[in-house]
Amino acid sequence: MHHHGGDPKLKVLIRLDAEAECARIEVHGVVTAANVRALYVVCRRVTSKLPGFELVLDLAHARVSAPAIDELRERARLSSLYSGIDASETPCRLRLVDPLVILKSKEHA
Repeated sequence: MHHHGGDPKLKVLIRLDAEAECARIEVHGVVTAANVRALYVVCRRVTSKLPGFELVLDLAHARVSAPAIDELRERARLSSLYSGIDASETPCRLRLVDPLVILKSKEHA
């Protein structure tokens, strides 16, 4: 039985490529509008330690709700991340690897 309610835990793996100045954040789990802030916190931490690095948010192994993917796509378009804690934003070169599964609202409610 699969349980999709609540705020599922996310697992992330961060791979650094110093030559390409790129950090790939591989996400596993279910990303929802409720827990997407956790990804912002991870991204901000990587950006603060590695300024100028491009962040690749790899969602290929995650299932992502439609509202969450819309928000992440907008963040990538604006090259800016929410802090995940307050209303401040951090400039960031963000690229997304789209998930294979985008959940409709009723599937993860």
